[in-house]
Amino acid sequence: MSIPSSFIERLIASVNIVDVIGRRITLERKGGGYWAKCPFHGSGEERTASFKVYEDTGTYHCFSCKESGNAIHFLRKYDGVDFIEAVEILASQVGMEVPKQEVAIDTSVAIKINNRAAEIFYEQLKSNDGINTVSYLKERGISGDTAKFFQLGYSANKKPSLYECLEKEFGEEDINESGLFGKNDNGDLYDRFRDRLMFPIRNIKGECIAFGGRLIKDKKDQAKYLNSPETKTYKKKYELYGLFEIRQIDKRPDSIFLVEGYMDVIGLYQHGIKNAVASSGTAFTEEQLRKILSYTNSIYIVFDGDEAGYKASWRAAENALPLLREDTRISFIFLDSDDDPDSFIKRNGKEAFLNLAKNSKSFSEFFIETIKEQDDLSSVEGRSMVARFALPLVNKISNDTLKQAYINEISKICDLDLSKVIKGETSIKKKNTQQQQEEVKTNSSSVLRKSVLGIFTALIQHPKLANLEEFDLIQKESKFTFLRDAQDIYLENFETPASIILEKIENEKIKNIFGEALVSEIKLSKEDASSMIRDCIELISQSNAEREEILKEKYNMQELTSSEKRELQQIILKKDKMSQEEAALIKNLSSN
Repeated sequence: MSIPSSFIERLIASVNIVDVIGRRITLERKGGGYWAKCPFHGSGEERTASFKVYEDTGTYHCFSCKESGNAIHFLRKYDGVDFIEAVEILASQVGMEVPKQEVAIDTSVAIKINNRAAEIFYEQLKSNDGINTVSYLKERGISGDTAKFFQLGYSANKKPSLYECLEKEFGEEDINESGLFGKNDNGDLYDRFRDRLMFPIRNIKGECIAFGGRLIKDKKDQAKYLNSPETKTYKKKYELYGLFEIRQIDKRPDSIFLVEGYMDVIGLYQHGIKNAVASSGTAFTEEQLRKILSYTNSIYIVFDGDEAGYKASWRAAENALPLLREDTRISFIFLDSDDDPDSFIKRNGKEAFLNLAKNSKSFSEFFIETIKEQDDLSSVEGRSMVARFALPLVNKISNDTLKQAYINEISKICDLDLSKVIKGETSIKKKNTQQQQEEVKTNSSSVLRKSVLGIFTALIQHPKLANLEEFDLIQKESKFTFLRDAQDIYLENFETPASIILEKIENEKIKNIFGEALVSEIKLSKEDASSMIRDCIELISQSNAEREEILKEKYNMQELTSSEKRELQQIILKKDKMSQEEAALIKNLSSN
């Protein structure tokens, strides 16, 4: 899938970068911007904030490590997602639908196959073949309206098979990649889901991307639940069963219940709790939590009351640590060992379930209780073990205020100053950070870097200077052709926002220089900006020729390193015309 650049521009203009970044790190408003300790260097251990977010331009910049970008860049680097995932996260937050363009990797056919399979399963549930499954749903107290709302279905174990139905409409390769089929020893495809109650898993747009299937009666050597494998449409760690359905009822629910199973979601819905999601047959992930927090700040985690449910709750707590904020409320509901959300609400009703939420255990309470249980707090050794257990967990907390609060709390429990232990753990990281900062300062003193910075600064403040003829001096073989690209963007539209230009710059170093120019406090008149562009381009043009002469001189002195030989070769090969002397030089460089 590729996304049209016009949509990216509309999306960047629609999102509030302060809201996007503020959900992930602590921002403090000062003057006309928002400041934070940079999340990309120093492990959040800076003494003073160097990371600034500019709401008016939709960009951010770190004055220490020079990291710059827009909301998409931030999500890609901070959340560790790819470009398309970052766009989809932002689009879901502002209610925009991401348009798709067919390219080499296209999910449109896969979506059509899954949607068609969901229709077939739904029709089979209503047919005579689905009678036993319908009876099962009735026994579980699930009405026809609820089954229709969730598009429940039945996968028949008879002719014509699902494969035979789909092969009339879709190609063999697309069917094979859908995840709906397996291959036998002969290489023939067979239906993965047979004689099962089917749960279509839909993405935030309502497209069917995968399935869960449940046996109605236990069968030997068959798992009760079977889920689709990961495919081009389905990445388990990002998807939540029931989230699309919640948003059909309420786009911004006050709270969301996180449960383990499909039937828990459906059973709660049947009894009036219409804001529950399940983690699609996988352990609850940080990515799923981040997705929930895009729609609500209040989450109740309700896993089964057995030991496995308790362990799953603790894993959820660990995954939540990097996302904790003062306005985030995560609570835990622990059922009896023989209960699950579906059985509890069926037996006790909606009000009793809501009372569980009122009496739920806060995140901090559950976290501290679990910390205390790790060893005997009456001994020095035990308290040390508890501190050692807590240390890496507390370090996951990115919110400075909450992190300090947890450090203080655990310090009281363990009767030691945890902050000093943390400082000891991070001393090596600090040394590395200082070295990195020195490298940054060295790079900043580069004449060429300053020239590029000057050109960007002048263009940002006076975009119409992109008409200057001096840009023609930058040859197409030059390593500074990115300046011509920036010129072209401005020539196309002098009003192009800086955040859009940042998105179009692919090279990370160049993007950071542009970001530095964007936040420059030097104000240039049009005349001064014009002079700066002329002078800087002249210097850049000279530098290429000078570099070539320097390398040739070193070649004559037989002092070229291997990397310098390659550099000189590239300079000569990129020329439109090559002299006989240069052709001979290329040959000699290749043979040496």
